[in-house]
Amino acid sequence: MNIAKLNKYIDLYKKQFIGTVYNESDDINERKKRIDFYQSFSKEKLSNISYEDFTSFIGTLWASSMYGNKKYLVDRIIAANKNDLKYLGKKLANFIYGKESVDERWDAFRKEVSMFGSSYLSEMLSYFYPNDYAIANSQVVKALDILEVPNMTRVRDQMNGKKYLEICGYVKSISEVMKANGLTVENLSSVDYLLWDIAKSKEILTEEIAKKDSDKSITKSLHTEIIDMIVDIGSCLGFESEKEIKVAAGAVVDAIWKVRIGNMGMIMYVFEVQSKGAIDSLILNLQKASYNQAVQRLIAVSDSKQLQKIKEEVAPLKNFDLVLWDFDDVRSVHESLSNAFESINKLGLVPPDFK
Repeated sequence: MNIAKLNKYIDLYKKQFIGTVYNESDDINERKKRIDFYQSFSKEKLSNISYEDFTSFIGTLWASSMYGNKKYLVDRIIAANKNDLKYLGKKLANFIYGKESVDERWDAFRKEVSMFGSSYLSEMLSYFYPNDYAIANSQVVKALDILEVPNMTRVRDQMNGKKYLEICGYVKSISEVMKANGLTVENLSSVDYLLWDIAKSKEILTEEIAKKDSDKSITKSLHTEIIDMIVDIGSCLGFESEKEIKVAAGAVVDAIWKVRIGNMGMIMYVFEVQSKGAIDSLILNLQKASYNQAVQRLIAVSDSKQLQKIKEEVAPLKNFDLVLWDFDDVRSVHESLSNAFESINKLGLVPPDFK
């Protein structure tokens, strides 16, 4: 990590608080309320969580801010996890309070529970154990990338428990540098505001990843994370958005966006995500999907190198119109929508009864 660069950002950051008491700022007090709220959930309360409490538990997370309708999100999460709220409650209780190491609990939860990415998991841990664990969302990763922490570009694709603990270690180191610069740091949540400021200060230069990780679990994690982002984006745009849906004979696709237009019927957009593997199977699956007359557009989603290969493979095919969407663009759109909806939701435009 580039400490000289960190000190420069801290100097810029401190200027925002001239004449203010840092640890009594509105942001810090708001974070304290969140910590108190989440720490009110004991292991027993989580294990037997009610639908109403689960809605509040999920809806209060910043990671869910892009959803104005929290009940819609909660229903999707429950449906994706055996349609069993009790199952979810027990898994959450073990994730937060289990006896295994945090990295083991992290990896087990990611394997056994759907629709909880690193932003969700890290934010929950940061509220229950604010002195030990940090938020590790895309903004934090960007900030660490700017500060020249190694291998952060790769972390945007996936994050296992070991990598999460590494990030927490860097955030703790940053907290010490902040203290040395005269800033009051009550816990790791104080560092989050600095990292957010750094992440917004400049654009991240994209880096080519020279080597693809051959670990199948990592590839699967990336594949799942991108699909979830596509589903989130579709939902925010007003589509009925689902994943792993059969749209034609022999064609189960990674994600769809669909909308009904009056009495004219349904139109559908189909997405196939390629993190690794045979391109031929992706093309064949999309060809089969195109037999459904409701399908208006076929979209292949992958990294830039894979997309170029896909483009070359489909070029000779007649009457096969395929749109390509880069992983980085998916992440960028997801992040932008998250920020936009977080701001809009603060306006309180939607009555509570409709959320």
